[in-house]
Amino acid sequence: MEVMYMSPRPPYPPTKGDQLIAWEQIKQLKANGCQVYLLTFVKSRQEGELIKDKLSPYCKEVILFNIHPIEMLLGSLKTIYNSRPIQVNLFFYPKVKKRVIDIYKRINPEIIHVQTARAAEYFLDIECPKCIDLIDALSLNMERRARSGSKWLKPIFKLESQLMKRYEKVIAKKFDQVMLVSESDKKHLNDSKIIVNPNGTFITKQHLSHYSSIPKEKIILFHGNMQYYPNVEAVVDFVKEVWPHIHEAYPEYQFYIAGKDPVKKVQALHGKENVVVTGFVDDLCSVLLKAQIGIYPMKSGTGMQNKIVESMACGIPTIASPIALQGIAGRRGDELICAGSNEEMISAVKRLIDNPYLQEKYAVKGQAFVRENYSWEQNCARLIQCWSGAVMNRTLEASEEVEKVLVQ
Repeated sequence: MEVMYMSPRPPYPPTKGDQLIAWEQIKQLKANGCQVYLLTFVKSRQEGELIKDKLSPYCKEVILFNIHPIEMLLGSLKTIYNSRPIQVNLFFYPKVKKRVIDIYKRINPEIIHVQTARAAEYFLDIECPKCIDLIDALSLNMERRARSGSKWLKPIFKLESQLMKRYEKVIAKKFDQVMLVSESDKKHLNDSKIIVNPNGTFITKQHLSHYSSIPKEKIILFHGNMQYYPNVEAVVDFVKEVWPHIHEAYPEYQFYIAGKDPVKKVQALHGKENVVVTGFVDDLCSVLLKAQIGIYPMKSGTGMQNKIVESMACGIPTIASPIALQGIAGRRGDELICAGSNEEMISAVKRLIDNPYLQEKYAVKGQAFVRENYSWEQNCARLIQCWSGAVMNRTLEASEEVEKVLVQ
């Protein structure tokens, strides 16, 4: 199958959720015999060379659009008069649209796949089999940011939520198939056309076999992109409200915050009461495997939190808030601990520290749960099935139109 695959951000390095999905899917698509034409945006020639070097082995062609950050900022201002969401205007440019149309005509792909609402505008008026992976409901994400954001940002988030909610309805009408990674986001958008396709994880049994035994240390760990607001909110509030109680009871334990690009608010936590901010970690598994407990006290965010699947995949007993677990479907309740309040979070940590048997129980159950339910092979199989359905529906519609003309 020939696929025109467009992502608003380059799939490599896979530091954000949408990048990770694109990176893993494109590798799987190559293994499944698909020919992928990747279209994506870069900010510099150097970044473009890296993307081509990393993606070319898996793609038939890699096509890059170079957009300067200042141009993106100016593009976002178009929301003032065109009423499109800011995140759509950030990535939409008429000159790129012209190139996209020319590329589409040249390739004539069997299917178009668009990643996130940010790139949807390029294909709304193209009549061909096309699917979009929204990943999460951006309208819901912005709605939650409006509740917890700073006073001067709340009106912007509220407006963006309203604009995005309207735009998501347009997308649902214009695309043959729409995908999300979680049932909770599907419920929010309330459209029967939506298919839920959960993420996988790169941390497999085979991957972990490359590591020799890493001794456990007295570490409680949070990991993620530390520029992402829900992650920043989670660790800052945790260190302020929960960690002092744990540190007082177990002063020998450390709280690790691992992840790329920690903002100043997160950097400021380093060194306080055994808090360690690592910054970028070259080998995530090496850090995860030495942690005794993974903890993810998210208060906002949408979609699926890959960090939780990664923690369980490494065999770490994991504690998470209900918001963090909204994208983890099929749980029986014995794979990890759900803690809905600060008190429950403190109690859960103390129970695990005091009971090594309980740690082992959640480690084994959690790892088995991930291996059974979350793989990129499964994700890609659902993706290809979705594409096949879109192609088939378009073919049937075309046949019906021909029949109507012949009858007339």
